[in-house]
Amino acid sequence: MFANYFKTAIRNIIKHRGYSMINIAGLAIGLGVFIVIMGLVDFHLSFDNFHSDADQIYSVIQVLPSEKDGEYHTARLPAPLLPFIHAELPEIENSLRLLPTERWVIRHKGQKYYAEDGTIWAVDPNFFSFFSFELIAGNPATALANPRSMVLTQTTARKYFGEEDPLGKKLTLGGLPDFTVTGVARDVPLNSSLPFDSLISLNSFGWQKNWQAICASYVKMAPGFDLSGLKQKLYRLVEKHRARLSVPPIEMYLQPLSELHLASSHIKGLWTKESSFIIYLTLTIGIVLLAVVCLNFINLATTQYFSRTKEVAVRKVVGSTQTQLQWQFLGESVLLTLVAFPLALVIYEIVNPLFIFMASNNPSRSYPGLWDNPRLFIELVAVTALVGILAGSYPAIILSRLDPVQILKGHLLTGKKGTKLRQVLVVTQFAASIFAVMVALTTFKDFNFLSSVDLGYEKDNVLVLDLGRNYHNSWLRPIKEDLMRHPDIELVAAATWFPINWNYENQVIVETHAGQKSMTMNAYGVDYDFVEVLKMKILKGRSFSPDQKDGANYIISESAAKILNWKFPVGKKLSLFGNQGVVVGVVKDFHFKNLFSKNSPAILYLHFNNLNVLYFRISKKPVSRVLNFIDNRLHFFEPNLTYNYKLLVQRFDESLLGMKKWSLIAGAIGAIAIFFACLGLVGLASHSAQTRTKEIGIRKAHGASAAQIIRSQLKDFMRLIVIAILITFTVFYAIDKIVTKNLFAHSARIGFEPYTYVWAGLLAFIAGLVAVISQTIKVARANPVEALRYE
Repeated sequence: MFANYFKTAIRNIIKHRGYSMINIAGLAIGLGVFIVIMGLVDFHLSFDNFHSDADQIYSVIQVLPSEKDGEYHTARLPAPLLPFIHAELPEIENSLRLLPTERWVIRHKGQKYYAEDGTIWAVDPNFFSFFSFELIAGNPATALANPRSMVLTQTTARKYFGEEDPLGKKLTLGGLPDFTVTGVARDVPLNSSLPFDSLISLNSFGWQKNWQAICASYVKMAPGFDLSGLKQKLYRLVEKHRARLSVPPIEMYLQPLSELHLASSHIKGLWTKESSFIIYLTLTIGIVLLAVVCLNFINLATTQYFSRTKEVAVRKVVGSTQTQLQWQFLGESVLLTLVAFPLALVIYEIVNPLFIFMASNNPSRSYPGLWDNPRLFIELVAVTALVGILAGSYPAIILSRLDPVQILKGHLLTGKKGTKLRQVLVVTQFAASIFAVMVALTTFKDFNFLSSVDLGYEKDNVLVLDLGRNYHNSWLRPIKEDLMRHPDIELVAAATWFPINWNYENQVIVETHAGQKSMTMNAYGVDYDFVEVLKMKILKGRSFSPDQKDGANYIISESAAKILNWKFPVGKKLSLFGNQGVVVGVVKDFHFKNLFSKNSPAILYLHFNNLNVLYFRISKKPVSRVLNFIDNRLHFFEPNLTYNYKLLVQRFDESLLGMKKWSLIAGAIGAIAIFFACLGLVGLASHSAQTRTKEIGIRKAHGASAAQIIRSQLKDFMRLIVIAILITFTVFYAIDKIVTKNLFAHSARIGFEPYTYVWAGLLAFIAGLVAVISQTIKVARANPVEALRYE
């Protein structure tokens, strides 16, 4: 029986090859894009699940007071605090501290290498027993036990030592005594929220006993522990050690390891994070596209199966049951999807590299493919079969219920029930497609806004140079004077990091009538002339000056002055890092943080010890000759270092590149969805034209023109598109106002933009118009005599 179903399905696919090719191509494109999206989403959802005890591992979070937001969540704890927590809470089975270090110049046998910021982690000795990172050479229990011990990943070991055995070899980090390689770890899995290239023992620096050293702290809990009761114990422990804490937390809690990657945007942490909103929105758009493809299949299948009503009638007359007919049509539908699946895999292989480039912040990174995840592959095969069953179920149920007597008498399927359902499907298709287009247009609109937003400083004609290591102000002073001899260099300053992604925060303490008040502010360490290089606007007071002995003084932003309720802030005292100083100036609010972060109160302070970025205000002349001069002069002072140059405006554009890519991805998916929605509309228009062939012939015989016939047909279909547009506009407006109002947290985000709605609606309307006209024009121009002979 099933062999007969299969043969019949093959014959019908070949007989209606045009319809079959359209449906297979549509399914292949939809499934291919959905597989690409699912691969990316599954990758982000799998973060840190390779650890054997992942469900027992938590990050310890402390909540500090913040004047602006009420509270500030951070995973950074004073290094000595975790041992006290572990010793006093029996629910904790194991604990670990880790701290990413700064950039290093690494030397070996006269060769120099550069380790980027955050690629070398200082960790406790039990690192490999706490996490499930694999050590392939060395002893996991002792590899990091001794000071100046170092573990390298496989790739890093090959970088420094080639094919030599690295164990026992020496590496020099900066100006520190040599470190000994005591182990080699397998490269960190791509889905780890804790990426590292090298590990060094935390006890190499004495940081583990320094209350000013801030580490990420993790605990491994006993199964079945009481999470709510633990919060109370943590609070009592904090009270016990309050005198040792510079800023006592409001509370402490545990954040599961499984939630660090996608559900910890509110926490200042040391792990890699991704926006859960973006990931789930991407998944939603993928599901919407798949649904549109499925609805398109139903509409086209209904149109094609309509021509097979007499076949159904004959089969019923000779004894076929309703169930047998349903199996026949479902089998054809599933077969089409299974034929489309290999083509979808080909599309996946073609599209996936481009999608990774567009969707990833690090496109050079080697992401796992579909073939690396058998579970996902099996799930996608099951989804494909399910699509076939769902897409074929409606035609199978409707056609199998037809009355053979009525069909053989020439009475076609003209009931309103089937037509209404197909209309609902078309409206749903168009609504989903318009929604995807509007997401793309809105994202691109916000991209354009952020590209031109006032940041509180002038980023044009500013060159930034990453020195690769920390320098003291006294060492940089003669370099700055030497560089300013060039006529195209107007001013030179230094700082501890770059704008755009400068998110450092600290506690500022202010004396009030009620006592000390602590709040979280963005704290930026700079050198003299920094305000002048970026042309930041001074509203009150003055800038830092070497003639004023400003080493312990501060400049605050206007929002900081407002929060402190200081009408006359110049001369007021506050403390940062335990150092009390005087406010000498107030500048216009500026945005050095990630552009999607809320603009917070900020404070500038003079930092003399750890300056690693130079800022140059240059003329509008060609940059190349300035770069050559800077490179020559810096190599005169430091011959063996490699410097990294970039215009500040380039860093700004790169920070928005991901947003621009996302808008293009959403736009492409929206365009595909619109295309499939139009195919569904073509099917409905074709079905309508077939069922109204005799009516149209009579109208033409009574003098109706082709234009009048087309207009009467368009009226019904354009009404469906207008309904889809109105539904989408309402839903999108509500989501934009309620759900995403804090996604782009910049305080000046533009509001309602009617052009987004106009362009999305116009695109859908024109596409639908073309689709309907392509079908109705044939019938409208047909000879009415042929139309009257139709039945």
